[in-house]
Amino acid sequence: MNRTRTDPPTHWQHLQDEGRHLPSELGRREQETRDLLLPLFLNASRLGRKKLQFIRRPAQGLCPQRPCTTSHLHIEVGETWLQQVFFSFETPEAMLDKLTNIPTATRSLIRHARVSGELLMLSWPEGSVYYRTFQTLKLLPGLALDRLTVLGPRAREVRYETLDTLVRYGIGWKELYYLSHDSAFLAYEHDWFSAVYLRVPQPAGWQRALNTRDGPASGASVVIYRAITPRSPGAVLHPATRVTFAQTLPAGSDLLTFGKVADSALMAPGEREKEVLVVVKRGGGLDHTEKEGSPYLDDGDIREVMPGMTWKQITAELA
Repeated sequence: MNRTRTDPPTHWQHLQDEGRHLPSELGRREQETRDLLLPLFLNASRLGRKKLQFIRRPAQGLCPQRPCTTSHLHIEVGETWLQQVFFSFETPEAMLDKLTNIPTATRSLIRHARVSGELLMLSWPEGSVYYRTFQTLKLLPGLALDRLTVLGPRAREVRYETLDTLVRYGIGWKELYYLSHDSAFLAYEHDWFSAVYLRVPQPAGWQRALNTRDGPASGASVVIYRAITPRSPGAVLHPATRVTFAQTLPAGSDLLTFGKVADSALMAPGEREKEVLVVVKRGGGLDHTEKEGSPYLDDGDIREVMPGMTWKQITAELA
């Protein structure tokens, strides 16, 4: 029998039928196996502001044997992928551009995000106003991260206050990883900055603040880690190359005078250049979700300055 365009070869017909009717490779596995494999695929990726970047490749034996269609993946995965991937934003503006542009219900599924702790600047004809990370997060109702990673800003005083205000007022996360490229934000001399920048011994000061927020029996904790060696990017992230760190109040000093004198040991060459990681864990059994319509912050709430406006509307208004 002669074959025509409407009578394809048997093996080709089989492949066409398979492509139309068979589920994905993941879909043909038992549910328990799929639940184990899916995080391996998704955890291999990081979402940045504009693209998906693969940071490692899954083991070859775990890769599907044939491509999965978009519809198959949507049925198989739904929106659960949001709980598996790591969102990374180079600026607070980039974070707001992306995360305010999705439904609150979708945003609430995100579990891991990283953002720069640099200030968010909004400019009016009469001047500019700078907002810190805890204030920026108020524009993201529904945010309920398992972990928020913040890369400390350049100015040491602002680096200290950004973390201090996150500990005292930040919401939308259960655990905070705060990274500093050096130790100066724990050691600078207070001279002319306002009292809000005045240092106190840490992590004891932040632990007291958390105990006030969550309760002394809540399990809330603050731990500071310092890299063992200076100028070793990423060393503070690994247990083998870091140590825990705590400051104490010197004899004859009090909380009002402690930060007015530089910590000469931390500011010494070879010590100042050591990275710092501060791990903050909120108390258990609490709702850490950023609420829609939550009360305004006592100071510097963008929602109060631009009432009823979305981030897109705010940027258009100030353009």
